[in-house]
Amino acid sequence: MGMTRSKKNAVGWIVGICVMAAGSALVGCSADSTKAEDTKSTKGTKGPASTASATPSPKGQSGDQSTAQGAVATWVTAVVEDRPKEACLVMATPAGDGSPAKPGTEARCGGKGPEAQQIKAQIHRMHTSFTPDQPKNPPTVKVAEVPVTGKKATVDGEQITVDGRTLKAIVLSHSTGVEKDQVGIRIEAGVVEGRWYVTNLGLSVG
Repeated sequence: MGMTRSKKNAVGWIVGICVMAAGSALVGCSADSTKAEDTKSTKGTKGPASTASATPSPKGQSGDQSTAQGAVATWVTAVVEDRPKEACLVMATPAGDGSPAKPGTEARCGGKGPEAQQIKAQIHRMHTSFTPDQPKNPPTVKVAEVPVTGKKATVDGEQITVDGRTLKAIVLSHSTGVEKDQVGIRIEAGVVEGRWYVTNLGLSVG
């Protein structure tokens, strides 16, 4: 299912972070832009050479949520495999307006309620855009190490690869009449209760 020509499509979380916003550019629903420097990972690795892969980890099926790139890799893998519940479990609504942060739970992600159904529908739509034409089983997802500021991090679509292709290139391949510089992907991650979660998504095409 290709995206129509010159139509901008911005996708926001449906777990309370923001609403669908057609016709706008990248959605940035988290207004908090704290500049406080946070300590980088204790591994001490430098440069973009360090990547996180979502291959099975010792931490179990939930994947590695000890780093931003680990959480993003786990989430992208779940989207590519069209597993909305697993993707939802790595998503969280950040704290704001006096309400506490809400990480994905079995009850919220696996239930039959409208929220779970909305998440399932949105993950399925993204699955179509994020999946290579001939995906591996399981897909090989890698995310470059990104700087962390104030327990938050942002990953660009060119810093994520699925089976060796950038996520931006894959989304572009599913779009018609769209140039490379017209595709924008931004995945934001944050720490909630000591673990990294995907907290926001910005996707614009056209």
